[in-house]
Amino acid sequence: MLFFLVVVAAASVVVALLQKLTPPTERGHNNELGTTLFELLTVLYAIVLAFVLITAWEDKNEAGHVTYQEANQLVDVYWSASALAPAERDEVRAALRAYTNEVIEVEWPAMRDQDPVSSEGLLLLDEVRAPVSGAQTDDDVMQARLDSVSSGVMAVEQYRTDRLFTAQRGLGPVMWTVLVPGALLVFAVMLTLGTPTRKYQFVLVGLISGMVALMLFAAYQLEYPFSRGGASDPVAYQTAIERFDVIDAEYSQ
Repeated sequence: MLFFLVVVAAASVVVALLQKLTPPTERGHNNELGTTLFELLTVLYAIVLAFVLITAWEDKNEAGHVTYQEANQLVDVYWSASALAPAERDEVRAALRAYTNEVIEVEWPAMRDQDPVSSEGLLLLDEVRAPVSGAQTDDDVMQARLDSVSSGVMAVEQYRTDRLFTAQRGLGPVMWTVLVPGALLVFAVMLTLGTPTRKYQFVLVGLISGMVALMLFAAYQLEYPFSRGGASDPVAYQTAIERFDVIDAEYSQ
């Protein structure tokens, strides 16, 4: 709301200065060409801005979905580790806990601040894989569970890659170069139009400028799914730790 009010106030100041030079009631001769140009620009700009907002919103939803997929896969691997000998099972589960805590306490703040994420998470996943790669059994059922652990770790790595890639993927300078100058261009053409009264020009410019400002602000907040106003919490991973505790307390031998 503060950003909206600042933009509307700035637009009103520009309108007031312009009215001192040329009253809007004397610019009616510009409307025939100006209206056509204004409509063309606003339609094109609205299409681009709508595409950006929809894409940003879908990316945010997809990022949240990936976190739950990763967390659920961690729990599946935690379950499947029961196929190992007790020592190896405990080693795998300890590494899974360490990895989950790494995501919550280290990787999540880094993603929120858009900082680089260290490779510690990958090293912890290697610790999960190591006991499984050395395990051997003639039991087909047990072998299937071991294979499930291995494939589960690979899936976690893929989800982690997707999560970190999404955390750093914004709109990019090219898109912002289109959005911001495009808004200024629409504003400039709008100022050339004549209006019946001075007050009407304030209302027209203020409302359209404020609406564009709100949409640009929404695009900025949604640009990165794990930071700014659209930042989410690591609820999926916190839930995974709770499920680890239940598995250890009620189902471990």
